[in-house]
Amino acid sequence: MKLLAGFALFVFIGLVTAPSRCLAGAERGLMLCAKIIIPSLFPFFICSKLLIETGTAQRIGRWFSPIMRPLFNVPGIGGIAFVLGLLSGYPVGAQTGVDMYEKNLCTKAEAQRIICFCNNSGPLFIIGSVGAGMLFSGRAGLLLYLIHILSAISVGLVFRFYKYSERMTLPCAAYHAQKATRKSIGEIFSHSVAKSAELIVYVCGFIVFFSTFIVILEHFKITGFLSDALALTGISQNVSKAAVLGFLEIANGTVRFASLPIGDFRVVFISMVIAWSGVSVILQVSGIIAKSGLSSRVFVAAKALQAVFAGVYAMLLTRLPLGSATVFAKDDISVFEAWRFSFSMLCVAVGVYLAFFLARFVLSNVKLK
Repeated sequence: MKLLAGFALFVFIGLVTAPSRCLAGAERGLMLCAKIIIPSLFPFFICSKLLIETGTAQRIGRWFSPIMRPLFNVPGIGGIAFVLGLLSGYPVGAQTGVDMYEKNLCTKAEAQRIICFCNNSGPLFIIGSVGAGMLFSGRAGLLLYLIHILSAISVGLVFRFYKYSERMTLPCAAYHAQKATRKSIGEIFSHSVAKSAELIVYVCGFIVFFSTFIVILEHFKITGFLSDALALTGISQNVSKAAVLGFLEIANGTVRFASLPIGDFRVVFISMVIAWSGVSVILQVSGIIAKSGLSSRVFVAAKALQAVFAGVYAMLLTRLPLGSATVFAKDDISVFEAWRFSFSMLCVAVGVYLAFFLARFVLSNVKLK
């Protein structure tokens, strides 16, 4: 509590000593919410709530069962959280996983696995904002999105062994929803909209606060101090500052890395920032999952691991045909080049899949607490 009180006092001093800069930071956060966050996330929040409340998620989950159970050791409905998370963005995947657990559609360990690999960034931000807007190449954005998906799948393959020996406590593997009192269409829809509105306000509140908080850190030159300390390890000053901003908040970090003249390494660093998602998003998700008794520490470990995977895959794919951002920025791509790139992606994915299953005998004895 003392630490939190000190943090609040620090922010209060920043608001008082730099009111105009803090106001500008808050305005940027509000504009981000109005132009991107609310239009892209709010409809998905409602859809995910409706799918679960109406029982549609359980029926669709049976289609995903042949994939989700063997690969990720989660029930088929986990596929819905994965798809919604990749199509919409943070924190839809995590919220969907929590909703499934609260509706007794999965066990606690399975909900933890779902949250670890299903909470991802969406194509609107990666392809649109980062690729087209920051790197001036929609195709580079597509490469980043493919790396993001591959890194999420890799985390899911690793965390399938999380509490692997824990026996299922629900009555059957299909996880039929418990019978509840019948609700009218209007009641279900109103409840879904109300809960989604509450969640979107929660998310936007974090974004506005962290936009202001980063301005305060810059005002007190703390980001400069941290970047100087990181630069002592041999990393350049510009990369160090971008890394500090990316550690705190995803948008500021990606903007700063995209502006650096470091060639294809921009793709590597941006991939890692997007996979990590920033302290801002991690705190959002931690608040969502804590109410259900799920572990925030396990989630943070999963995001750190995903950042490592994203960096490795970006290093590999930028060395493959059509992998570099420079080649991706060309005006056209031949059919042969497109197929060659797709084949390269497939080979990497299959290699990762086989590597993790060969390591099963070792990892199955490792437990995260």
